[in-house]
Amino acid sequence: MKNCPSCNSQVSTKDIFCSNCGYNVLTTDVVTQAHEMLKKTIDLNLTTIEKFKNLQNQLNGLSTIPDELKNTKAYLNSLNDSFMSSQIQLDELSQIRKAEEEDVKKLENLSVTSLVARIKGNKDKRLEKERLELLNALNKEETVKKEHERLITVINSTKSQVQELEKLSSIKVTLEKDLRNLLDEVCEGVADPVEDAIEKKLREAKNSLQPIEHQRGRIMRAKNHLEHAIDNLHLAEKELGGASGMATWDTFFGGGMIADSIKHSRMSTARDRVYSAQTSLKHAQREYPDIPDMKGGYIEDISFFWDGFMDNIFSDLSARDKIMRSRQSVQEALDHTQSSLNYLNKEIDMLKINFDKKNKQITELEDQLYQERIRMIQKAINT
Repeated sequence: MKNCPSCNSQVSTKDIFCSNCGYNVLTTDVVTQAHEMLKKTIDLNLTTIEKFKNLQNQLNGLSTIPDELKNTKAYLNSLNDSFMSSQIQLDELSQIRKAEEEDVKKLENLSVTSLVARIKGNKDKRLEKERLELLNALNKEETVKKEHERLITVINSTKSQVQELEKLSSIKVTLEKDLRNLLDEVCEGVADPVEDAIEKKLREAKNSLQPIEHQRGRIMRAKNHLEHAIDNLHLAEKELGGASGMATWDTFFGGGMIADSIKHSRMSTARDRVYSAQTSLKHAQREYPDIPDMKGGYIEDISFFWDGFMDNIFSDLSARDKIMRSRQSVQEALDHTQSSLNYLNKEIDMLKINFDKKNKQITELEDQLYQERIRMIQKAINT
């Protein structure tokens, strides 16, 4: 286990994204390792062969940077899409909340003896109803607001990661030029047919691996998002189980306001978890659109006024039914998401054999090219 650099939550060493905030912890590891490799500066007093080896080692340390940059930019685009959707939803909920606030203010300003109050019924009961509806609107807005703020933090962090990767990508291009200049200077620009042949084979092998590697990377990132969605859905199901217990106590054993308070608290937590799961599912489908359509589950609204203020057997039964339907929805979402995860695991297994074969070929060719260049330098020095 290690800590997420963004929110300090514990994350598994196999995680690509933090399950709490969505931060790309793998990219941070890649950047850190690349910087560690670049700290090993090249001593000008080294022999030509030692300079070549050091340059090659630094390039090996930066080999994954271009793909990581491409993947991180794609993740940033996905986060920006989620942010825009979240902004629209937050604006809509803000308007609903403001409308509820206006209703409360109007009732608070009414005189008990006013004509409107007499026509519309008991002012105190209506005021309590409007206040509870306002509280419900505030809770919904707060759920989306938390996700909105989380997205802002992760987007800013991801932008910083993109900037770091762009710098490292630029350094990689410079090192590649330095390596080629070193070879040209030592070997006086004389072409080596063996080196040329190996370079050509290596280029072709890397080109053939790119689509496999790209697809594998997308599947692995989508898989990590699905795993986080499953974790959140399990937590939501647990909260709904607790809410269901409170609802049974409240319905048949007279739980009263204490049971109502615990029940609504658990429902609120479950709603947060389901919302986080839905966000992870959206990221997964953006990463790998071939995933079968998934359901993120939903949490039904329970009227605070009907369940709390108008507490009776009918309101208790209604709340209990809504909790049960919400729990069933989350369980169905878990089943769908697990099926999608199984589908991705099969896709990974299908790619693995071809990927490993190509990767082994590339490693062998890189080693051949390395040894051939060492031979070229030694020959040029001894000539």
